[in-house]
Amino acid sequence: MPNYYNPYQQYYPVQNQPQYQPQQTQPQIQNNGFISVPSEEVARNYPVAPGNSVTFKNENAPYVYTKTMGFSQLDRPSFEKYKLVKEDVEEVPEHSNSIDELREKIGELNVELDELRGELNAIKKNMEQPATSTRRKKDSDD
Repeated sequence: MPNYYNPYQQYYPVQNQPQYQPQQTQPQIQNNGFISVPSEEVARNYPVAPGNSVTFKNENAPYVYTKTMGFSQLDRPSFEKYKLVKEDVEEVPEHSNSIDELREKIGELNVELDELRGELNAIKKNMEQPATSTRRKKDSDD
C-alpha cells in the first residue's frame, strides 16, 4: 500500500525546540507635528487619518489645538484646545565660585566643626564628672 501524505495527521513537536509565539503590539497614535491654521474652525474641519494626532497653532490667537482620531474610521475625533500664556523667564545668577573661594568656605566649615566637637567633648566630660563625685561621697559616708 502506498504511503500518502495526510494533512490531518497530528504533528507532535520535539520537546527541545522553542515554540514561536507572535507578540501582539498595541498600535500607537502618531503625532505629525504642528500645522499653522488661521482659526479654530479650520483646525476642527482638518481631516485626520485614523490612528493619528495633529497639533495646530492658531496664527491669529494665542491658542493651540490637538485633534486626535482613533484607530477605527467609525470613531469620532477628539478635539482639545489650549491657551498659550507667556511667562517671564527669571534670570539665574551665575555661580562664580572659584576654587580658592570654595577652599576658604571648606576651611571655615572645618573650624566650626572643630569647635562643635570641642563643645561636645566638654559636655561628655561634665556628664562623667558628677557621676564619679557622687560615688565618692557615698563611699566616704560608709
